[in-house]
Amino acid sequence: MAWSLTTLLVALATGVGLLAGKHFAEPDVVMLYLLVVVVAATRFGRGPALLASAMAVLAYDFFFVTPNFTFAVADERHLVTFATLFIVGLSISALATAARRAARKANTEELRSSLLSSVSHDLRTPLAAITGAATTLRDRANDLQQGQRDELVGAICDEAERLERLVSNLLDMSRLQSGVLEVKRDWVPLEEVVGAALSQLERQLDRRPVKTALPPDLPLVPVDPILLEQVFCNLLDNAARYSPSGTPITICARSLEGVVEVTVDDEGPGLEPGSEARVFEKFYRGKVSSPGAGLGLAICRGVVEVHGGTLVAGRAPAGGARFTITLPLVGQPPAVPRELQETSP
Repeated sequence: MAWSLTTLLVALATGVGLLAGKHFAEPDVVMLYLLVVVVAATRFGRGPALLASAMAVLAYDFFFVTPNFTFAVADERHLVTFATLFIVGLSISALATAARRAARKANTEELRSSLLSSVSHDLRTPLAAITGAATTLRDRANDLQQGQRDELVGAICDEAERLERLVSNLLDMSRLQSGVLEVKRDWVPLEEVVGAALSQLERQLDRRPVKTALPPDLPLVPVDPILLEQVFCNLLDNAARYSPSGTPITICARSLEGVVEVTVDDEGPGLEPGSEARVFEKFYRGKVSSPGAGLGLAICRGVVEVHGGTLVAGRAPAGGARFTITLPLVGQPPAVPRELQETSP
């Protein structure tokens, strides 16, 4: 694509120069070609910039240097112009390449710093809780009542699961960024995926009502059930952390033309105005302080997008946050065996 666009830009510059005719002097045409080289270098890289330089020299010689429409050169002074045009193109491409490398390095360092500052805190928190609870069980086992021991064991399990989700999110984000996340699609009932996510978060949602509105005639969805389960786990965990304890979380789904739409609502304070797109950025947490590395929603959108769907954030009717997943129904679901059709109610 970059090579084709570069060729198109050189052709466009040549056309402008020819159409301008008497209004353009030869130096104006040279500057027009230099502009093309700058655009190619800054937008597409060194290779397209070198192509633009070479094509600019050839086009300038063929169309604008007498004798026209031939590569012969009557005035040897034009050879200096050709060399200058090509050398300037080389210099610009080298400078643009160096600038992009510096920008990538700065971005990498920024991401690394954000990751370390975020993850180091979020890893220490569950590890400290696990260590504290385990140490208490080890050193004071005989002094603790059964209820206290059960509470400490529950805390260890909760923090271990939290740590597991954090590490899983980090691995998923790494696979998403490298483009190696493997999607194993299967036609599955959406209620099974939602049920698996609810079971996984059973302790976190113990004192919180979860309402589901999943129609019985909802079609099967062609997804990777494990990845989609992780999406619902992250959305439910996010809803639990950002809404008051005891308030409900609602999951609704409906079938539209060619897609299945799922919404996850909470009754918390809702999203900050203008943050509906930013909440999906890596390490973004907003003004409300909450544990987490700020990766969950970014991973949710990435997973949904590799399925060809969309994930958007908005405001729920009750005033909290709403996350809407749209999954395309691509392909044909497996046929139901005749014996199952005959025995179905």
